[in-house]
Amino acid sequence: MSQTRLRGHRRWWILAAILIVGVIAAVPVASVIHHMFDNAVGRTTVAKNADGTERTVYWREYPGVAGIDPQQVLDGPTPQQGYDAGQTMITEIKAALSEELRLQWAPVADKGSSPFHRPIENHYGGESLLTNVNGPESQSITVPQTWEEKQRAISIIEEVTRRYGFDAPAIDGLESWSAEDRIRDLGGLTPDKQVIVSGVALGRAGQWLAFRFQDLSKDGTGTFTERLRPPEGAQWQMNTMALSYGANGLLAAEDRNEFESRMESFHGLIPPAPLES
Repeated sequence: MSQTRLRGHRRWWILAAILIVGVIAAVPVASVIHHMFDNAVGRTTVAKNADGTERTVYWREYPGVAGIDPQQVLDGPTPQQGYDAGQTMITEIKAALSEELRLQWAPVADKGSSPFHRPIENHYGGESLLTNVNGPESQSITVPQTWEEKQRAISIIEEVTRRYGFDAPAIDGLESWSAEDRIRDLGGLTPDKQVIVSGVALGRAGQWLAFRFQDLSKDGTGTFTERLRPPEGAQWQMNTMALSYGANGLLAAEDRNEFESRMESFHGLIPPAPLES
C-alpha cells in the first residue's frame, strides 16, 4: 500500500485497531470472570424430588473426588490400610526385581514425613472428605539399561500388582507431546531411547503404583546428567528405577458415616466434568 493510501486510511485503521484491541481485551476479562464464577459456585445439577419438585444440587458439596467411584471408595481400604498394603506391594516388587535383575536399593529418603494429606479438593469447587496418600519413593542404585530389561521389569511389576487388584502397568501416554517436547523433557522420541520413562498401574478407589526409569546412559549430550544432579547431601539416585504408591482419595473410618450421609444428595446423578484447575 502506498504512503498516500496509508495516510488516507489512517483514521479508519486507528478506529479498527481500537475496536480489535477492545475485543481482545474483553475476551480474557470475560473468561477470567467466567472462570472465577465457575470456581465460586462449582458445578450444579437440577434434580427432581420424589414429589416432582426440582432442587439444585451443588457439586462443591460432593464428599468424594471427581473421577473416583464412590462405591469403590466405600468398598476400599482406609488410608492407613491402603498405605500399608502399598508398601508391602512395593517390598515384593523390589525383592522380585533384585532377584531377577540384580537391582539393589538405596535407603528410603523421607521416612519421617506423613504420607497422608487432607483436606483435598473434590475438583467441583469444594473440599472432599477423602484423604490423599503419597508414599515415599523407593530408588534403586542402578537401572536396567536395555529396553528388554526395562520391559521385563515392567512385567515383574505387573505380576505383583495384579495380586493386589491393580490393572496392568502402562507407560505414560505422550500422544499430545511434540517431538521437541519429548527430546527436551525425556531425552528421546521413543521409550527405548529416552533417558526418563515413567508409567503407572492403577488400582481401585483411586490407588496407583508409579514407576520411573532414569537411565543416563541414554543422555548423549550430558544435558540430563547436569539437570538431574542432586543437591549436595541429597540421597536421590542418578541412575535409578523408582517405585512409589499413592491414592487420590481414600476414606478414613471416622469419616464414613458423614460420607454416606452427604452422598445421599448425589445418588442417581451423572457426575459433571470436573472444574479446570
